[in-house]
Amino acid sequence: MPESSVTKSSFAFALFFSVARTAHAEDRCVLRGETTIPDGVGIFDAAADGMEIGHFTGTRVALTVSSFPEGSAGRSGIETSGFRVKGFVRARDIPAYTARPVPIYAGHVSIGEGRKVAVIGSGPGRLHVEKTLSTPISGTFQGWAPCDAVSLSPKVPPGWAPPGGARGYVVKRGKIDLYAESRGDLVATLSRGAEPSKILFWGGEPGDGFVHVEYHGDLLIDAWARAQDLSALPPGETMDQLAPGTPQPGVARIQMQGRAKVVRTSTAVQLRAAATDAAVTIGGIDAGMDVVVVDVVAGWASVLPVSLAIAPSGAAQFWVRARDLGI
Repeated sequence: MPESSVTKSSFAFALFFSVARTAHAEDRCVLRGETTIPDGVGIFDAAADGMEIGHFTGTRVALTVSSFPEGSAGRSGIETSGFRVKGFVRARDIPAYTARPVPIYAGHVSIGEGRKVAVIGSGPGRLHVEKTLSTPISGTFQGWAPCDAVSLSPKVPPGWAPPGGARGYVVKRGKIDLYAESRGDLVATLSRGAEPSKILFWGGEPGDGFVHVEYHGDLLIDAWARAQDLSALPPGETMDQLAPGTPQPGVARIQMQGRAKVVRTSTAVQLRAAATDAAVTIGGIDAGMDVVVVDVVAGWASVLPVSLAIAPSGAAQFWVRARDLGI
């Protein structure tokens, strides 16, 4: 083969794989924002097995989730901001929120906007999310969402008011079938939560034995139900349904004891899992960050973030060179 042909073929081959790698990287979902991860959720140094290097404390924290596993049992790659600990956290333990509705049964049942979900898997450019409900509807609902339909930051769900002339319908039994249209295909069967749960739909007048109903809550429903499965409320009656309050996370506070003091970093410094240059680098601290120096041992400083949003696990500590902090 002529040399020019080899060169062109090699260039095309390299270009193809370069484009493929770029496309693959762009397909991954990356989420950034502030969220509250439950107290005790561990941060590991590997995507599987490995050592727990730290944990979250239930305080609001800014972080980046850079990767998601394909299955529900895997870990996501994360890095906190400012006081940067980099590692892996079980994907299910990272709170996520819908930025817009996520279809379950296209056109008929969706997870509503602004609802807390668990990420249970991923694919190119999308995330597999799950919402578990207990009242008034009971069940576990899953759907696939594009990356930008999921957020780390909580969002207030939008309000909704029944259209004028709509009538309230209460589900009579423990389960109800939903249809794509009057006498159409079955699209879903919903279960009612334990008593005194009552599922309240809104709809028009029955026709041909069916009612076109809507529901706006953790789920969004636009479907048809059999009139015999519903009990119509008297005109004008609404039946109150109170939403549960949202728990507010506590704020962790540093209690200064002994030699502990707050120091501001003048340059970026490396964060290590042990007080030695040979120790694994588990992140870093950005310039201009305030950190708590807990102790200084043989030229190494044991440090914590002022927010205390993350802390070492077990007997571990977060270490930086003392001279890098100017002490």
